[in-house]
Amino acid sequence: MNNNYTQTEQLIQYLDGELETAARQDLEAKLASEPILAAELESLSLAQEAVRSYGLKSRIGDIHREMMNEFAVDEAPVVGMTPARIFRYTARIAAILLVVVGAAVLFQYYTASNEQLFRDNFTPFALHTTRGAAPEALEQSYQKGDYATVVGNYKNIASPSQAERFLYANAALQTSDAPAAIAALTALQEANKTAGTHAYEEDAEYYLALAYLKNNEAAKALPLLEKIHADTGHTYHDKVSGWMLRKAERLAK
Repeated sequence: MNNNYTQTEQLIQYLDGELETAARQDLEAKLASEPILAAELESLSLAQEAVRSYGLKSRIGDIHREMMNEFAVDEAPVVGMTPARIFRYTARIAAILLVVVGAAVLFQYYTASNEQLFRDNFTPFALHTTRGAAPEALEQSYQKGDYATVVGNYKNIASPSQAERFLYANAALQTSDAPAAIAALTALQEANKTAGTHAYEEDAEYYLALAYLKNNEAAKALPLLEKIHADTGHTYHDKVSGWMLRKAERLAK
């Protein structure tokens, strides 16, 4: 079997949640290191959304039934199934797919909002990947998902550490307080510049971009997203796709 076909089939199974744990983990590792494969996954995901949104399965089913009915009237079905006739029906299905997927792409592009782009790309920072030592009480509250307590405790800290600023910013985003998140993350960046350190530097860039989107400031998010997208070594490079960047560019205008 063609390797490209097998790979595409595996991507579809991944989107449908049908892969076993080991196969899923192996594919996710490939997606993280192979931009072309990741781009194909994004295209397939968009096509699936088009199918759900526009009833594509029903239309293709109608064409298939029409084709089968036409073949059925032939006395010799094998003769009836000429390559030219099969190609005609296949071309009709392909044309529908092109139109619908194209429409779905344009729809997503022109209806994208700052809030939607934020929601589609925001995931809470996973504390187990912390690259610094957060105070135990704040860390425990964050780990439990008790973001209101994180926010409340942070306000009582006179001189917050970089870890405290970062966890607070994430908690603020979880409680829809984008301005507070922006203030904490920009303070973190300034503290790094002053001290000549790099604590949570790349994390801050990504989450600050998202905070700007949440705050309807795509023009401020865009330079950060462009920087992350251009830097293949950036921790969050794989999270900023070309498609995300194009939507951010439109919102920034």
